[in-house]
Amino acid sequence: MKKIHYISYLLIFIILIEFVDTKLFCKNLLELYSDPVYSEEGLQNAINYNPDNDSIFLPKLEGKDIFTAINDLSICRIPDVRKFLYIYLTKGREYTITAIKRSYLYMPLIREQMQHYEGIPEDIALLPLLESAFNPYAVSKSNAVGIWQFVPSTAKVLGLQINDFVDERRDIIKSTNAALRHLNHLNKTFNSWELALLAYNGGCGYLSRTMKANGYHHFYDLIESGVLRKETAEYIYRYAVLALIYKYPELFSIEKDLLKPDYDYDIELVELRYPVRINLLTEKCNIPSEVIKLYNPQLKRNITPPKERNYILLLPKGSKEKIEEYKDEIYTLKFTSIYTHKVKSGETLSQIAKRYRASPKTIIMINNLTHPDRLYPGNILYIPVF
Repeated sequence: MKKIHYISYLLIFIILIEFVDTKLFCKNLLELYSDPVYSEEGLQNAINYNPDNDSIFLPKLEGKDIFTAINDLSICRIPDVRKFLYIYLTKGREYTITAIKRSYLYMPLIREQMQHYEGIPEDIALLPLLESAFNPYAVSKSNAVGIWQFVPSTAKVLGLQINDFVDERRDIIKSTNAALRHLNHLNKTFNSWELALLAYNGGCGYLSRTMKANGYHHFYDLIESGVLRKETAEYIYRYAVLALIYKYPELFSIEKDLLKPDYDYDIELVELRYPVRINLLTEKCNIPSEVIKLYNPQLKRNITPPKERNYILLLPKGSKEKIEEYKDEIYTLKFTSIYTHKVKSGETLSQIAKRYRASPKTIIMINNLTHPDRLYPGNILYIPVF
């Protein structure tokens, strides 16, 4: 009978370890991050923490992929992860909270796109926490733009348009699809999601050359050996840390009330039959301009792309019916085609408008001309023809 009781208790303990929150078994680890004020002593305590001696239980890390290690906190066995956790919860606390708050605006759209791609780990959706803090208007020193941070050359390869009217690197849906295709390709190239993440940051060619030159084929060896550039070497651990905080904010002393987004709208896709001036959507349909900007950051001007009919905007639910109700007042740009005109020396706006039998007012509006009396040779104008 005693043997049966012993086995029963042992099974209960094993089940607890397997299924109960790991936080119950690593209290001392979490206490390292209870003070939001940065100090060198606090940083060193986080780095020097010994998971085997200083916690009741923290799952082993060996053999796990990065996503499993994030979910069960075993990633915290890595000193650099504990270091970046401390930094993002102290000096980088404002960045972290802002990034998570913003993510709630776009996460439903990203999750929806991920359903079209088999085999992509669901936590890949959290990568923009690191790339851009989920800010579609973010621009890096290398001119990478959008929540997924594409440089112009990569955007072109992935089919994202950059022109006078849109920058699709900022388009939430199109840039997400481009990023998922790109990451899928990198995973197939390196047969590892961790290596795919390193290549996403450092470039496919750079990672391939580094692996070949140094003989390392596992992401952990590449990171710990010191052969990678600093930014790329830190990339996976920084991503893992932000994903950890996103998934378990209260574990790290961040109250959920702090993470409530400033806006919370149910969004629908609205197809526009003709180009539309954005201000008319606000004036006629009472759609807040800040919401249009939040969900359609790809738009560079106060107009949807003039050459595109059936352009799709992300708008609050109910907008479709409002636009249909006020269609005669909203669809004022029913031109049949649009010409591209290169300004010649001495040309005036009135001369150009007369040549194409177009309205000077419409030319000014479409081209966002703040000084229509100052046209310079070589300027490109878009001329609508009705």
